[in-house]
Amino acid sequence: MDYEKIIKDCINGNPRAQRELFDVLSPKMMTVCLRYMDSSDEAEDVFQMAFVKVFGKLAEYNHNGSFEGWVRRIFVNS
Repeated sequence: MDYEKIIKDCINGNPRAQRELFDVLSPKMMTVCLRYMDSSDEAEDVFQMAFVKVFGKLAEYNHNGSFEGWVRRIFVNS
């Protein structure tokens, strides 16, 4: 998937692009959260917090390396 346009649209506040990005990434990132947390409730809390961080930091993504890897690092650190 080409994330460049979606990232640009998300930064510009396009809610459809934000939803598309969320829909694409959420299954993989929820798996990450479930792997690191002791309960599904904790995983859901971290999942939501991490997505807020991702959307808040999209403008900082420098397009070097994998975008999914960048997102995953935010989730793991959360």
